[in-house]
Amino acid sequence: MTGLRIGDLAPSISDVHWVRGGPLDTFQPGKVYILVFLTTTCGGCVEIMPDLVKVQENYRENGLEVIGVVYKSSASAAEGRVYVNAWLNQNCPHVNFRVAVDFTGQILGLWMDPAHFEVPTSFILGRDRKVASIDPMNLDDVVQKLLDGS
Repeated sequence: MTGLRIGDLAPSISDVHWVRGGPLDTFQPGKVYILVFLTTTCGGCVEIMPDLVKVQENYRENGLEVIGVVYKSSASAAEGRVYVNAWLNQNCPHVNFRVAVDFTGQILGLWMDPAHFEVPTSFILGRDRKVASIDPMNLDDVVQKLLDGS
């Protein structure tokens, strides 16, 4: 597996276990998504959280949804959810977007090559559910262009 590339249709994230927010079985056409992979041991993952909260707050009304997927190897989904929830409470208690745990690495493997896994990694999905950008330098510019259709 080489991971997703720009233009690829986004795979499902139905097998994650939701920690915050309700489940999302499929990406809805017409919405723009930021899917960001995180871990609980990454300082940069904690640093990016306030930016993700701000982007979600600024663009939610325009059809943007931010989703955090935290890779946390654990014996069970329940154990992973408890650990990630505690991590969120400590590092970003006012998170305003959905957060899920991938405790097996299965979802991670659908999105990127696990051998080259670096966090945080953001995938921006356009209204057509295709990958429009990966780790953009200026998240706001990319999101605005996708929401405006430009």
